[in-house]
Amino acid sequence: MEVVQTKNPMSPPDAMAATILVVDDSRINLKAVSRMLVGHFRVLTAESGPAALAIAAGTPRPDLILLDVMMPEMDGYEVMERLRADDATRAIPVIFVTARVTDEDEQHGLSLGAADYITKPFSPAILLARIRNHLQLKRAQDALRDHNANLEASVTERTAALRAVLDSADQLIAMISPEGGILAINRIGAEQFRATPAKLSGRNLFDLLPPEFGIPVSDQIAEVIRTDRTGEVDAAWEDRIFHVTVYPVPGLPLRVVVYASDVTDQVAAEADLRKEREQLAASLAHQRELNHKLEEAQNQLLQSEKLASLGQLAAGVAHELNNPIGFVRSNVSTLEGYLGGIFEIIAAYDEHAAGALAPEAAAALVELKQKKDFDFLKEDIFQLLAESKDGLFRVQEIVQNLKDFSRVGEAGWGWADLHACIDSTLNIIWNELKYKCTVVKHYDPTLPQVCCIASQLNQVFMNLLVNAGHAIADKGEITITTRHGPDGMAHIAISDTGVGIPDENLPHLFEPFFTTKPVGKGTGLGLSIAYGIIGRHHGSIDVRSVVGQGTTFTVNLPIARVEGGSTEAAPETTVH
Repeated sequence: MEVVQTKNPMSPPDAMAATILVVDDSRINLKAVSRMLVGHFRVLTAESGPAALAIAAGTPRPDLILLDVMMPEMDGYEVMERLRADDATRAIPVIFVTARVTDEDEQHGLSLGAADYITKPFSPAILLARIRNHLQLKRAQDALRDHNANLEASVTERTAALRAVLDSADQLIAMISPEGGILAINRIGAEQFRATPAKLSGRNLFDLLPPEFGIPVSDQIAEVIRTDRTGEVDAAWEDRIFHVTVYPVPGLPLRVVVYASDVTDQVAAEADLRKEREQLAASLAHQRELNHKLEEAQNQLLQSEKLASLGQLAAGVAHELNNPIGFVRSNVSTLEGYLGGIFEIIAAYDEHAAGALAPEAAAALVELKQKKDFDFLKEDIFQLLAESKDGLFRVQEIVQNLKDFSRVGEAGWGWADLHACIDSTLNIIWNELKYKCTVVKHYDPTLPQVCCIASQLNQVFMNLLVNAGHAIADKGEITITTRHGPDGMAHIAISDTGVGIPDENLPHLFEPFFTTKPVGKGTGLGLSIAYGIIGRHHGSIDVRSVVGQGTTFTVNLPIARVEGGSTEAAPETTVH
């Protein structure tokens, strides 16, 4: 082997890196070709085929081989075959150099993998041009091969990483064609079908799925392909619930990625959570209802205690007034007797003094009587005493009504005259009604006494009568009607000619704190308390009202006390 390396200052730097192996059995030809190449390339020479093969497999490995075809022992075609058979030399470009060539020779050489043919004799320019072209092509092929190798390695690496990621997923992931063909599937997904990814490749997904699962998934895939938008659907498979998400894959051919997540436990957990929330909401609602009832009971108790305190105060005032009223009335009666006696004495004096007195004295006495208007005084003083006695009687009657209304000491059950209860209540609140209401009474004389807690019924009558008065704006009429029903019930109807109650308010009349009165004019507890009292008496209450015409409340009470059952039972209520 001969190595010739001469640097040409005008040669390109990349050319100096190229090594050319010249193979020819003629030393003259070797030197001639070498002289053409020196200064442009590093040159290696070999005088036989075996020597060429040894140099080609050694170091440095030639970048290109100029190979003579006609050589003894081993011709150029055999050398070419051996170069292509060896992985180390397969990629080295070979240019055949020969003195004679036919089309068959050229075709045979090219079929063996030769890069080119050069026919002797040739000019240095042609040789250099051919060599440079093939070196550039070799470099480009090497770069492309390296790039493809890098790409393949990268694809292999990324494919392996993606496969590892997909196989590590705990849910089914598959790439599916529009017809349902499985293009790729992860390990967990394949296990769902009791197979491996390799065995499922090319199978039709919908042939493997039951209809109840496959049909909705198939419809969703078709929709995603049509709209090119991600879609979701829930489907059941072997008593499990799967949330299936279908993603469109950009580009052609058309494909989708199917992700099926087992949400059975999640759905069950959400159902349990929803049930717990509903139970909690029901519990909170029940707690609010209990709190509302407690507040209602507390307010009713407070109102009842206020009324009881007022009743006790009224009873105390009535008791205290009774004594002075009694002795004042007694004193007025006594004074009336005393004045009668005094006027009799004066009359007797007048009769006897007429003849005994001197005319001047008699005339002066007559003048004094006239001046003091004695005759009018004598007549009017007894009228004053009569009016005073009548006023004292009325005061005494009011005091008695206060005592009857409060019923202090009679808080338990007992027999009571409802007419007396109504009358005493009217007397107590008369100042509220007398200026704008005319009260008309239609009492049933056959109505017997009723077993009740009279003081509580008085509160009911007071609330209904006061409300009736408030419903009348200017002038109106309140009618009180009682009736003894054949069903053993006492019926008390209190009607007014007031403004009436709108239909939307009727269902709420007996709710605590509900009122149609302006702020500060009512607590909304009066009818609620009345409702509770009637309930404790096992009665009922009806309401009829027409806007602009008036309202009628009818209280229905059993004559005899109802034994058994809850003493707190709510009354039946009818609204019209």
